[in-house]
Amino acid sequence: MKYQERWIALAYIYFFMLVFALTFQSIPPLLGFLVQSLGISHTQAGALMSLFGLPGILISIPGGILSDIYGPKRVGVTALLITLIGSLLVGLGKDFSLLVTGRIISGIGGLTISIVAPQALSRWFASRDLGKAMGIFNTAMPLGSIFTLNVFSVLAGIYTWQVPLFLTSFFCLGVLVLFYFRYPKLPDEIRRQEQPEFEEKVFTLRKTGPQVWLVAAIWMMYNASTISYLTFGADYYQSVGYDVSYAGFLTSLLMVGSLLFSPLVGTLIDRVGREEYFIIVGSIAIALLLYVVPRTLFNPLIIGGLIGFFAASIPSPVFALVPKYISLSKVGLGYGILSTCLNIGILLGPLLVGFSYDQTQNYLVGFDLMAIFAFLTALIAFILRLIAKRIKTQQPFLDG
Repeated sequence: MKYQERWIALAYIYFFMLVFALTFQSIPPLLGFLVQSLGISHTQAGALMSLFGLPGILISIPGGILSDIYGPKRVGVTALLITLIGSLLVGLGKDFSLLVTGRIISGIGGLTISIVAPQALSRWFASRDLGKAMGIFNTAMPLGSIFTLNVFSVLAGIYTWQVPLFLTSFFCLGVLVLFYFRYPKLPDEIRRQEQPEFEEKVFTLRKTGPQVWLVAAIWMMYNASTISYLTFGADYYQSVGYDVSYAGFLTSLLMVGSLLFSPLVGTLIDRVGREEYFIIVGSIAIALLLYVVPRTLFNPLIIGGLIGFFAASIPSPVFALVPKYISLSKVGLGYGILSTCLNIGILLGPLLVGFSYDQTQNYLVGFDLMAIFAFLTALIAFILRLIAKRIKTQQPFLDG
């Protein structure tokens, strides 16, 4: 395989993942406009984020298996088409039921994208620079989120809330055309490793070790925390007196940190490993900071910046851990498991935080929940590290 081919593939995968980021994060900056325009509650607004993840609970593992069998291009093109249809329905929505339908459909496509993209990347970079590639790859989600949080609310204020959604659909269409005609084929030596038996792939699910499921649980809790913050952060900052643009900027700082520091974290992982330690330190720091947010008058710019800095220490290690605990030919299944748990986090996090706001008319309990989710992320990473050390200690005896 030519070295530069991998980086060309990374560029296409990056745009591919940006579709997921823009589609998924299109709702939070429009939340206030939707509540006012459609007369929906905060629980319903949170549900628009949560329901995006609902289909992923059911389709992620089959999607990962199909991606292992048929390859990222064929499954990816189908996912982009489904995402485009769902995104258009949301943009055309005149009532809550149509918005829900569109979000569920776009969730099916978007969450399949979130499986196919890292699966393709792990195959291209299996032999070299996986941490660095994952670090770069994990800036796509922050970049898309920063863009939506800082631009979509402004566009909605100038025009209508539908305009940003139609722009997202247009971008999805452009990537669909690009991916279909230009995405390079996997090298022959990688494609030969594919196993086309669907039933065999399903059977291997039962043989998947606990480490993969623990990595997925880490990703679930991390996203339950951070997606809740991204969903309601701007609304919280507006409720305490900041204007809509600055509120969106403060919330987007979570993603700014990942955008700036994820490549560095990925490079460090290539050199030193110890992915669990990055996750533990980052999650504990995020838990403390989220607990503090509604309880202090300290400069929110500094707190938001620190949340973003520590958030960068989690996604790259998580994605790099999956190929460590499952074979290359089954890595799509691994990312399918990851996505299943991700979607449980997306479903429960914003829904519970939105419900807590409707019950109390403030965000104090909501930020407590976000902090608890972040702390559980660290706890699960600690358990994973203990299991990994125990298996490593026992391995010489097993080999003997």
